[in-house]
Amino acid sequence: MNRQTLLFAACVLLAFPASAGWRATTPAAEQAVKVPRIAAALEAVVRFDAAILAKDEATFASLFADDAVINNPFNKVATKAIALKNMRTGLIDYTTLERSIEHAAVRGANEVIFIGEEILTPVGKAKFADKRVRRRTTEIWTNASGRWQLSVRQATIYSAE
Repeated sequence: MNRQTLLFAACVLLAFPASAGWRATTPAAEQAVKVPRIAAALEAVVRFDAAILAKDEATFASLFADDAVINNPFNKVATKAIALKNMRTGLIDYTTLERSIEHAAVRGANEVIFIGEEILTPVGKAKFADKRVRRRTTEIWTNASGRWQLSVRQATIYSAE
């Protein structure tokens, strides 16, 4: 990389300090995430979270199944189109997003389920902007023709401080 590119990258990182990550919180989850199919789905989860933080609508959309259904933190049932609109309008806008995975398991031939908690920091127009939000989550990821996509998601806020 040349000096200008490195300087630009440093400025972007300083201007947009976003972080994401995950951790297994139980011995069973630690073992489960080593299963190849679960590990592959978890890679998609990591890309999904990174897309949210980067406001990368194309990647965010590509990781949603077309028929995805979400029980979102606004206590409403939503579709992929609604989730994309929420990202576009700033209702999904975070500077941090950390996942704790308590349970990860294979379901059937093409699905993986993750259950746990997220701790995030919404900003801008997002609900609870500048607070530390904790929510319980359940997600089902489906392998559709070799691509892992989110097909079902439930997220319930239980604390915003």
